[in-house]
Amino acid sequence: MSTPPYKLPQAISEWGKEMIAAGLQGQTIHGAKLVSASKIGYEVFLLFQIIWIRHASTENLHRMVPGIERWIKKAETMLADYKSWDTYCRGFGGRDLNEGTFAIARYYQLEVDKTEDKAEFGALVTPIAHRTRANTTVGERLAGSHLQTPTKSTGDVEMMDVEDFDSDEDEVEIDESPELPSSSPFRPETPVSKELANVLYPPSLDEQIVNCALVIFLNALTVHFNIASNWTLHRKAFKAVFGDASFEARTDGYLNHAGQPKVILEVKPASRYAKESLIQMQESAQMVAWIKTDSDNKEHRGKRVPLHLAQDRHEIYLTVAEYNSDYVKYLNDKTSQSGASFMTMHRFGPFNTLDRKHMKEMGPVLLGISLWAESGEDQI
Repeated sequence: MSTPPYKLPQAISEWGKEMIAAGLQGQTIHGAKLVSASKIGYEVFLLFQIIWIRHASTENLHRMVPGIERWIKKAETMLADYKSWDTYCRGFGGRDLNEGTFAIARYYQLEVDKTEDKAEFGALVTPIAHRTRANTTVGERLAGSHLQTPTKSTGDVEMMDVEDFDSDEDEVEIDESPELPSSSPFRPETPVSKELANVLYPPSLDEQIVNCALVIFLNALTVHFNIASNWTLHRKAFKAVFGDASFEARTDGYLNHAGQPKVILEVKPASRYAKESLIQMQESAQMVAWIKTDSDNKEHRGKRVPLHLAQDRHEIYLTVAEYNSDYVKYLNDKTSQSGASFMTMHRFGPFNTLDRKHMKEMGPVLLGISLWAESGEDQI
């Protein structure tokens, strides 16, 4: 498995060069021969056909999110009369907590700042990504102890966790089975149940602090307004199925509207600089799984504008996925050609939660996103 570059491809031409270097010319997500059949990683990301573009500010956000500018302006008007917001913005001069709706949000933001910023890979992924065949065997024995409802074997492949997008320094061993054609980029393995994994591998304490800091701040922005949507800590999963193979992407929360996710959340306990490519690969897989799940849902109509909101320690990133119907076809049609369509991930940020200027900019944007998503304009 190739080690991802410091920066993921930012143009189609760069993607093409990486495909050649990886020996993947002409291959698609539906049938690729990986360099190593026992590992997944950068090769699979390349087969998603995604490029990443960075934006330092939200100035061009309206170009990727139709109608968002109007909702951000409305959010600015709403926040101008929100006393707790004014109190929050004036409270950046010290570490004392001022009264108001944002007091708890500010408390957790300051708690995040107390955590150690370890840019180690182990701090950036859920420990389930490090399981081996031996660990799986233990999981199977535990599952046999009625910790999960027994199910008949279906021959389905392992629903790969997004966190399995790994580097050479942290390999994921996957049981190779002759039942799955060698052309598939995914490999079968009897998984530890998701319920059991949540017990055995809970998020680190620091990650929970970051998650609370983000979700409480988001809800503080909306709680006093008549907004039916709410930001939740619920960890939602999206399963992407490609023929006989599949993987599952799990999030750290989402913007919930009538039971449906409008924006997905992901948090990390450490800054992303040292492992940015790996984190962006994870975020790419989450978007692919979300889009694929939508396209497989017969009740879903139209195309979504998917938004991804992340907080890595004290920094917030907003990512917009830009794609068209040809890209959806690529994900669903085994006959699609390699390189015919792409998804562009537009990343905005980072925005420092400890910086008054950054948060005064992001407050209206995040409230505007809540208003925009509730309006239904995320469906086009």
